[in-house]
Amino acid sequence: MSKKRGEGDQKPKTFGSFAELAGKAKSEPEGRGWSIETDADEEGLDALDLEERGGGVRERIANRPKSQGPMADGPACYQDEESDELELLASFRVRTVFPADVLQEAASLPPDPSEADWGARVDLRDRVVFTIDGDDAKDYDDAIGVRELPDGELEVGVHIADVSHYVQPGSLLDEEALARATSVYLPDQVVPMLPEELSNGLCSVVEGRPRLVFSVLMRFNSAGARVGTEIHKSVIQSRKRCTYRGVQELLDGVSSDEAQDLEEIAPDLRLLASWARQQQGLRERAGAMRISSTERKFVFDTEGEVEAVVDAPRYFTMALVEETALAANQAVGDRFVELGVPTIYRVHPEKDPEEIAAVAKALLEHGLRVPEKERLSGRDISRLIREARRKKNADALIGRIMGLVERASYAVHDEENQAEHFGLAKSRYLHFTSPIRRYPDLIVHRWLERVGQDLAGAREDLAASALIDDLNDTAEHCSIRSEMADMASRSVGDLKICQFLDPRVGEAFLSKVIRVSPGGIEVHMTDVNVRGFLPRRALGDRVKVQGSTLKVLAGRRSLSFSEGHAIKVRLHEVDFLRLQLLLELA
Repeated sequence: MSKKRGEGDQKPKTFGSFAELAGKAKSEPEGRGWSIETDADEEGLDALDLEERGGGVRERIANRPKSQGPMADGPACYQDEESDELELLASFRVRTVFPADVLQEAASLPPDPSEADWGARVDLRDRVVFTIDGDDAKDYDDAIGVRELPDGELEVGVHIADVSHYVQPGSLLDEEALARATSVYLPDQVVPMLPEELSNGLCSVVEGRPRLVFSVLMRFNSAGARVGTEIHKSVIQSRKRCTYRGVQELLDGVSSDEAQDLEEIAPDLRLLASWARQQQGLRERAGAMRISSTERKFVFDTEGEVEAVVDAPRYFTMALVEETALAANQAVGDRFVELGVPTIYRVHPEKDPEEIAAVAKALLEHGLRVPEKERLSGRDISRLIREARRKKNADALIGRIMGLVERASYAVHDEENQAEHFGLAKSRYLHFTSPIRRYPDLIVHRWLERVGQDLAGAREDLAASALIDDLNDTAEHCSIRSEMADMASRSVGDLKICQFLDPRVGEAFLSKVIRVSPGGIEVHMTDVNVRGFLPRRALGDRVKVQGSTLKVLAGRRSLSFSEGHAIKVRLHEVDFLRLQLLLELA
């Protein structure tokens, strides 16, 4: 069971993170006029300042019943209303419970679509399509397929769950999905945007069962350029539920049970892998940013407690699926521009030049030169990261390099004011491929159907400023909720690490210096694969940072700590307020 604070412990309002985002929100550029009130009510985090524009989105969110509380399933800590995990999620206003009216509406839906739902859909059940996800995935947004065409072109099909068929505008399911805006993925639990009947059942593209989808069929020539796109509402039936690991084993020629089970679709998987490598090369040459990062993965025992923290495996097959999603998202974004209709795009702006200059100056002190050019590209960032990886203090340098990159967000754009995505080196890019877990994707699906049925009517509707304002407000709300979901996920992960190492206070650990600063030293505790902090006060009063080295004068002694070098530390304290491991020299 999760560790509880004692009765006399000070209870933090937000574990130190809510205020951070609130400050960011209030510093946003003028023009959209929204803010976050830290002393708001239960749903205060979503209380966007929309009064001047009628408050449509805010009103819809505010009208939802309260939804924080114990969850019905999952590890015991999420079913205990006094657990640190639930308290932490509540501080980020994560809606952990589906209100009764939503559950009742979800229960009224059938377990599977029937032929009556086919309507005018294109029947693609004879096509070979399959899903590729992680071993523990339960919600499958997409199926993919590939085939060679007689003229030498390649058709890549991306088939996305048609959530909009079941979650209608104004329904209780829709209002709740809007309030949540995203699923929240935690180390040991998922807080879904939609009830399980939809997310893991009716809308999930499960193997061997017909599913209603939006199909994006893209034709590529031998050079890898997309030369045609067809978008249909269709019905498919997945042939196989594949995992990243199993497909990787097949591509690598590993003779495992899972790889052998995929032999019937092996030619398709190899063809898709070849196409994905080609697309990766094209994106890199176009200036896209490519970062190979390591993610932590928690290993839990039978009681739900952390027993180890390991590096999550990274397979090429993850990039294979990413490339199909990128291609489909881009194709749908291009379609909206072709039709002259605005929608919600995924925007990744360039960093402010003054901020770039400040980061560039800091990086130069570490021997990394940022190109002096009017406009940095993702390729420039990737090159800097490759240079950094050759240095002992690569982790710290990569963290500094990422200071050159702005956050991505959602925003409404049209054909005249095109959305730009710096990291992907794309314009007119949007999110379409995950409507089970992201509300902007659901909005895009609805408008895609709308323009397909009545383009003139859609254009007329979107000419109304009130509707555009509503889309803007929705985009802003979804941007905030997306960031809060990421912060909640990281914070719960930090909580799990605190719980994991709390019994080991006083033990010494072999470590590596990750980053030095005037406030202290961040270290990677290699024995347990987690990070901790050695505060300045544990080192001495006279501390000076010179580039990647921190020097300490303690009496007649002079100590020096450089990024990338080994250090031995002792776990002095587990701070459950700041979710931090505090260290001292061993």
